Amino acid sequence: MRFAIDIIDDAGNNRIYIGEPLGLAGDKLRVQLRDREAMFEIERIADWFQIDQTESRGRGELFC
Repeated sequence: MRFAIDIIDDAGNNRIYIGEPLGLAGDKLRVQLRDREAMFEIERIADWFQIDQTESRGRGELFC
């Protein structure tokens, strides 16, 4: 299930990434993007929202 994740970069700009969360690694969230895997510091996540529905039509979890 994909999420749009709003990250604050080093310059203070918002960056939106769309990907599937893979899990936590210390203080970072591992995310599978379309063409690569990325890790984002949890404290830099400003907001997120689910953009796909589960098969059961329930809510997904960003931090699994």
